[in-house]
Amino acid sequence: MPIRGSRESRGGKRRAVLLLSLILLVWNACATAHRAVKVGHLSSMDNEDGSPILPSAEGNETSVRSADNPRSGPLTIRQKYLLGKRVDINKASLSEISELPGISDTIAAAVVEERDRLGQFRSPADLLGVRGIKEKRLQKILPFLAKMPNN
Repeated sequence: MPIRGSRESRGGKRRAVLLLSLILLVWNACATAHRAVKVGHLSSMDNEDGSPILPSAEGNETSVRSADNPRSGPLTIRQKYLLGKRVDINKASLSEISELPGISDTIAAAVVEERDRLGQFRSPADLLGVRGIKEKRLQKILPFLAKMPNN
């Protein structure tokens, strides 16, 4: 039998604490996943634009908006970016372009006008020809843009 305070006794306590920590970790992960499914945070992402398909309201409590589920509309450009979706500047609507960081409605209109004039943008450098877009603003929006045909 190990003597109290000996090295063997401390090793047993360490293992007990690690086992207890592992049990709590698994418990929390299961509880979080169960809550996410119950509240409706885990929905499928089958739409082309990356927005989730929400369940119908008929007989389903998960479609009810509450403080537990603060998302109240389609995903923003930043949320889509975090999910790996990018904006195709050659096909994007005026509203999608204006959601890009640092792009106002006026600049978005200028982008659409330049795109219509050129036919399409072939490289990100083509955006520098748009009134209101300089190098700094271009660098700000580049991560949000999809690859262009010649890139």
